[in-house]
Amino acid sequence: MLKRLLWLLIFPVLLSALAACGTPKMTTTSTVISTTTTTTTATTTPGTLPALLNVPFTLAPGQTTRMESEGMDIRFVYVTGDSRCPQGVECIWAGQVTCAVEITKNNILNQVTLTDSAGSGASTGQDFQNYHIFFSVTPSPVAGKLIDGNDYRLTLTVSQLRY
Repeated sequence: MLKRLLWLLIFPVLLSALAACGTPKMTTTSTVISTTTTTTTATTTPGTLPALLNVPFTLAPGQTTRMESEGMDIRFVYVTGDSRCPQGVECIWAGQVTCAVEITKNNILNQVTLTDSAGSGASTGQDFQNYHIFFSVTPSPVAGKLIDGNDYRLTLTVSQLRY
């Protein structure tokens, strides 16, 4: 209960910060999954709350979570590219970070590419079907240090669009 109250207090601040960031782009391709495919259950790290609408959740590469209320699985495949300007370096271009994500809804696998073109690691979000996805990628690059692919974390907040 305390965690939920804390998220309710922090969420508006997070949304304000995300709204100030650059414009992301998202591409999708769809593939029909055979009807014999089983649904992946949540495999988030210990202590992570189940994925709910409007509540941020974090995935490591290869992890999948299930949004039970939406009948949707979200899998963070991996970071496909990270050209963000490292901390402690002055750059002429902010760079960008790109992530491969798989979203399964209604037995259809959607391969989604989330790109933060502002290079800040946080996005203003992107629409997917009748959802809006806010995302951020950590850690941020640091001059002289390589980020191991398994060290990345993708934090997502999924909300339902109202028409």
